[in-house]
Amino acid sequence: MFPGLLMNLMLYAREAPVFSFQPGAAVLGAQVSAKAVAIEPNGTQVPLFKLNIDSNITSKLMIDKGKLMGSVMLDNITLTLASTEIGVFKTDSLEKVVKIGMDLALGKVNATLGKGIILPRMKHIQLVNTVLKIEKGFVAISSDAETLQTDRSSYL
Repeated sequence: MFPGLLMNLMLYAREAPVFSFQPGAAVLGAQVSAKAVAIEPNGTQVPLFKLNIDSNITSKLMIDKGKLMGSVMLDNITLTLASTEIGVFKTDSLEKVVKIGMDLALGKVNATLGKGIILPRMKHIQLVNTVLKIEKGFVAISSDAETLQTDRSSYL
């Protein structure tokens, strides 16, 4: 219906993301809408359709050698046609494209978490034997502290 015209895709959260802690995992639920418009040569924006995208992402995290490590995975993603100005159409292929995009993005997050994110340290103290435990509604972090030997002559 609009060949050769530029399109604009606006993404926005329908509701605030829900972040929860479940035994062994952190879960993020997001509800997003994507509104598509065609841009006519005179700059007028013509509404085309709006899609609702609902997703849940689960993360498994741990602390090892002073680094936050772990993995994230896409539990589910659902794409539905919320409204349309151009007629009803199937969203199956678009949902597959969005899923592939999410899998690629989460793959990069997993690469970073696989290497680990260095946690901040305290001066002259190093945390050792650190354990991160996720339970329903909270995260518990326990650790031993090791005092680092320093050359006290540098303070005189």
